[in-house]
Amino acid sequence: MANWSSKFLIKRLTNPRTYLYRLIWLGCISVCMPVILASMAYYQFSTTRMEKYIQTESDSSLTMMKDRAERVLQEMEQESLQLANDPLIQQAFSATPDESNMLTMEILKKIALVKNFNSFIGEIYFYNSTNHVVISNEYGSIDKSNYKYRDHIDELLSSKYPTEWTQLKGKEGYITFSRQLPLIGNEGPKGVLVFEIEASVLSNFMETDTVLLTGDQDLSIVKLNDPFGGDRKADVSLVEQTARLRGIALIQASNQSSGHFVAEGIDGKPAQYHFVKNVFSRTYVSVIPEQVITDQLSWIREMTVLILIVFIGVGILLTYITSKKAYTPIGQLLKYSRTLRGNGNEPEGNELDMIKESLDYLSKEGQKLKAYVQNVEPSLREKFLLKLLSGDYTANQTLIQDCQTHGIKAELTNVVLVVDAENIYREKRFLPEEKGIVAFSLANVMQEILNDQKLTGYTIPYQGRGVAVLQFKPDMAQETMRDLTSDYVYVMIEAFNKYLSFEVNVGIGRFYPYIADIPVSYKEADHALQYRIFRDEEFLLFIDDVEHTKAKTMLRYPGELEQSILQALEQEDTASAVQHFKKFTETLRNSQSYVFIYQSYHIFLSSFIMSLEKRGVSVFDVMEQNLFGQLRSKQTSKEIRDWVEESLFPLYLWLTKNDRESAGDSAIQWICQYIHEHYGSDLSLVQCAERVGLSPSYLSRLFKKKMGKNFLEYVVETKIDEAKKLLQDTDQSINEVAAVIGYSERNFIRLFQRYVQMTPGQFRSEHR
Repeated sequence: MANWSSKFLIKRLTNPRTYLYRLIWLGCISVCMPVILASMAYYQFSTTRMEKYIQTESDSSLTMMKDRAERVLQEMEQESLQLANDPLIQQAFSATPDESNMLTMEILKKIALVKNFNSFIGEIYFYNSTNHVVISNEYGSIDKSNYKYRDHIDELLSSKYPTEWTQLKGKEGYITFSRQLPLIGNEGPKGVLVFEIEASVLSNFMETDTVLLTGDQDLSIVKLNDPFGGDRKADVSLVEQTARLRGIALIQASNQSSGHFVAEGIDGKPAQYHFVKNVFSRTYVSVIPEQVITDQLSWIREMTVLILIVFIGVGILLTYITSKKAYTPIGQLLKYSRTLRGNGNEPEGNELDMIKESLDYLSKEGQKLKAYVQNVEPSLREKFLLKLLSGDYTANQTLIQDCQTHGIKAELTNVVLVVDAENIYREKRFLPEEKGIVAFSLANVMQEILNDQKLTGYTIPYQGRGVAVLQFKPDMAQETMRDLTSDYVYVMIEAFNKYLSFEVNVGIGRFYPYIADIPVSYKEADHALQYRIFRDEEFLLFIDDVEHTKAKTMLRYPGELEQSILQALEQEDTASAVQHFKKFTETLRNSQSYVFIYQSYHIFLSSFIMSLEKRGVSVFDVMEQNLFGQLRSKQTSKEIRDWVEESLFPLYLWLTKNDRESAGDSAIQWICQYIHEHYGSDLSLVQCAERVGLSPSYLSRLFKKKMGKNFLEYVVETKIDEAKKLLQDTDQSINEVAAVIGYSERNFIRLFQRYVQMTPGQFRSEHR
């Protein structure tokens, strides 16, 4: 027995596989421990990454929703302001009873035009308290006592806010934007202009799970999103549930412009709230349930366990195989180095030395790459200036501390210059997406000249343009600072023209003694550049100079030149249209008013689009061109003239030749016959729409599309044609003729002269 035990023990100790088994177990432990630690680290990393991803998705969704909503809401507010500023609206408050009917038709036409151009608007109505008449695109002209929502008018007139977004009782599904009229005066509101916006259409435009809430002059847009789930339908009950959320109340009561926190969500469970407020009293909120993160982490835990099991199994297998083969990493590396050489020649010296030298070389190259990346990244000072220009500093103490950190003196007088290259993308063949390169080139040249002029300041590329911040001693006279700034600008303009062949314009803001006012000076410099639209011969534009310039001529829109342009286009005479447009542009420039010029070009573009509709072009084809967006991108009269001559006029000819619609409609034919048979009566679009069973808004678009003119114009022209026949064929007096066609003598003479270019008496004398 002792002999057997001793033999067994000797056999175990001398067995060559014992060391192999120990090596295998040691290898398994060595693999398992790092895998377990790596799995734990991976789980924590995945958790953090998932939270960041969801937060990023929320911020991205919030930004997208804000951009979409602001584009639509600001456009509707601008349309409301333009309509409120219309002379017809202003005249309505002081019009005589004889003028009211004509003004009502004209205002109705204006309202219908705005409504038809905006698919979000369900109804536009204007109430005039002087005659208690409501003018609506849905109901036409109607007395307030007969208007279905007359209580809403009283509520809006009694509001303490001149403009507000609100949700009116009885108007579920609509968001109301109201503007008290008149805009100027201190006698209180005499009327109100109201836009009714379909909340469902606006929600669908932004995203399907968006909810609109209104408060005291505030509008909150809430995105109830789930990055990994389905969207909700924003019905009435969901809107009510959202309005009752405590997180929404906290956001509305907060004075912060942005932030995020955790509160109870729509399902009663914790949710993350992200919000942004803007200066227009609108709040954008994104709500993401925390359950989303929990669900995702559950999947990550399961995958982590599976990966751990797989790695342990693979580690055991590899440990066994490599142990069996006595795997040597260095030997394998040397063998691989021989295969890389491929020529069979052994290198001089030790191969380990060669590997060491290779690793040293890779380390040096890595250091070079790191230094290169640091050089091309924006400097900390540049990032500070970008943040300062954008107005992100709300606390002066933080601003002063950052100035000290980046070596910028805060006690000096500051002024901002904005340099914009004119026609750079058209004449120099730069692409719009290359504006960063253009801005970088501008900023570099500006910095070199700044150093040569021995001025204190900083230059950065910003929003496709070069921006310079100049600093002067606080005791320096403003005239001296202005002269030094002008000298710097003239040297800079000459350098751009000489070395880069760039023609630039420079806008300069006012001088401010506090560094916190740099964003104000930047906005003034940017605003000064807008005056290039009639001062494009001047390269240097001080905000004080351009704003104090007074127009020497009366502001009058050149309507006769507009008609000449459109008539030439209708006759396909492009050369004549170009000549008339040059006169049109010169007339606007002589007004010396940026606002007048800018709005006049928009009026011309509106008339241009209306002319296309008269020619039978589909309004959808016109809207797809985004003509107003293209016009807003033009900054000078030359840019606008080139765009009109090279793009707009050819587009007119192409659309009129390729997009005409020739199909007739029996309803339109019946209405035309009805107008001819009842020309002496008061004819309204609402009345005719009821007779043919169509909505007034749809009938208006269909009538304009078929007849080439709107309903009111057709009615007036029919009445004028009948008046011509009566003047030619009868001896009735002008007053009797006016009564036959349903007008007062005064309105009849004015309309007749407008359409026939002569008075009724002159017409009778020439044609009898």
